[in-house]
Order: sequence, then C-alpha cells, then structure tokens
Amino acid sequence: MTQVRGRRALGGFTLVELLVVMVVLAVGAVIAAPQLSQTLRIQRARAATTDLTSSLLLARSEAIKRRDQVRIAPQTPGDWTTGWRVAAATSGNQLDRKDPLGEGIEVARAPATIVYERTGRLSTPGLVRVQVSDVGHGGPRCITIDPSGLPRSSLGSCP
Repeated sequence: MTQVRGRRALGGFTLVELLVVMVVLAVGAVIAAPQLSQTLRIQRARAATTDLTSSLLLARSEAIKRRDQVRIAPQTPGDWTTGWRVAAATSGNQLDRKDPLGEGIEVARAPATIVYERTGRLSTPGLVRVQVSDVGHGGPRCITIDPSGLPRSSLGSCP
C-alpha cells in the first residue's frame, strides 16, 4: 500500500484570511459612519420638505373637491416637528397625518395653521413660507405657497 506524503489542498479560507477581511471591513465602516450619519440627516430634511409639500397639495385639492375649507395644523400647537394633520374644517374628518420629523430637523417661519379655502386659495393673503432644515448639518429648504395655493420647494433659506 502506498502512502500519500502530503495533504491534498482543500478549498476554503483559513482563519487568518477571514480575520484580515473582517478587520478591513471594520476599518471601512468606521471611516464611512460619519458621512452616512450626515447623509441620513440631510435626507430626513429633504423627506420632511417633500411630505409637507405633498400634504399641502392634498389639502388644496381636497378643498376644491369638497368645496369647503381644509386645514393643516401641527399635531402639537406651534410645533411642526411633531408632525401635522390635514382635516376638513366643517366635518373635522382627518384626510392625512404625518408623524414627527425626527431628531435634528427644525421647522421655522411656519404659521400656526394653513387654511385652504374652497377655491384652493389660501385664506391669508400673500405668500406663506415654511423653512425646513437639518440643524447644524445641511442647507435649509424653503417651501413657498403662492396666493393661488400652490406650494413650491427650493433649496436655501426663505427670504
């Protein structure tokens, strides 16, 4: 009987190779974490702007459709960061609701409530501006509602 003098190489990884790969991945994650955190905060501000713009468009279209006033108001009076509620003025039926905006998101220059008349126009004359920003990390975004009731968002502080 013949003996085989060496071992046959088997496919796979050694423990040392596996540890080296894990260390490289860990170092990469540590380097990328601060950038990811900032990106997530900027994205939250962008999402809040989009959500408020969508709610404004919904309120306007519902006011026209129902031929009645529709109100948008923060969940907690005076604090838009707690989320908001869109409701028909006469019946009080809730049409839309948004949850709190998340840590580090700030809403400034917003009125106590935004009311759309049955024509789709705002109940208050002139422009209404709402500024959404990521506190200390990202550029602010401005939502401008013109007298006809149409909201537009733009990057930068509200004038």
